[in-house]
Amino acid sequence: MVKRIIGIDPGSYCTGYGIIEIVDSKIICINRGCIKTNSNYFFHRLQIIYLEILNILLNFKPENLVIEKSYIYKNYSSIIRLNQVSGVIILAAINNFISIFEYSVTKIRKCIVNKGNVDKKYINSIICKLFKIKEVNLNITDALAVAVAHSNYLNTLK
Repeated sequence: MVKRIIGIDPGSYCTGYGIIEIVDSKIICINRGCIKTNSNYFFHRLQIIYLEILNILLNFKPENLVIEKSYIYKNYSSIIRLNQVSGVIILAAINNFISIFEYSVTKIRKCIVNKGNVDKKYINSIICKLFKIKEVNLNITDALAVAVAHSNYLNTLK
């Protein structure tokens, strides 16, 4: 049985995504990238993210979309904007009848290394080793980590 999952690390300037497939309990990265927006107009950036995510969902047809949950920043306007980015991503998934899951950073890290307080760079190195990639963009490896965490969570349900 093949399961396809897209993980998302939302950002208004760079939204990372990683698409994995689980085939016979083996995890394979089939695509990854970063949706970069360079518009000064925030609502135009939302439109770009929505359309790019929609295109990715239509091309790769994942069963699950897993998004990193926003946490409280010192700057409240940043959290509001990040939640708006998450909203357009979730809307794209809803419009394509894709199941949506949301994980906190702590839960993602616990699902990968059984500890919630590990360094972001450590998770990056684990993801790079898992998929044999040399990735420098943390948004992309964070998105792959979100997808892998969901895959690991699904395995605990079996």
